[in-house]
Amino acid sequence: MTDGDTPAARQDTSGDRTLAVINYILILLGVPSSGILLLIALILAYIRLDQSQGWLRTHFIYQIRTIWGGLLFVVVGWATIWILGLGLLVWLFGAVWVLVRGAVGLVRLVDGREHPDPRAFLF
Repeated sequence: MTDGDTPAARQDTSGDRTLAVINYILILLGVPSSGILLLIALILAYIRLDQSQGWLRTHFIYQIRTIWGGLLFVVVGWATIWILGLGLLVWLFGAVWVLVRGAVGLVRLVDGREHPDPRAFLF
């Protein structure tokens, strides 16, 4: 256990942890809300990114990457919608991808674990 992972250090970041939980909930609700809540989560994650440290910082990075990846799926979906509805499949895959990443991140956060590779494409 490093100095940044001591229980005292984790208690000092309870505000960041609460915001990270709220962000994951916004991400999970953002897909059915047509992305409005994702935009709010993205702004909140960017605001806290530079101020957060250690294991919580990995969650904010993961949230930012998840939201930008979801936006990429939306853009590719729009660009390919005319190809026999391929865009619909891209959107569906993107929605599932965002939801799974949101759920995986939330579980890791609630368990008090950092995200092992927040910049990875998968989970």
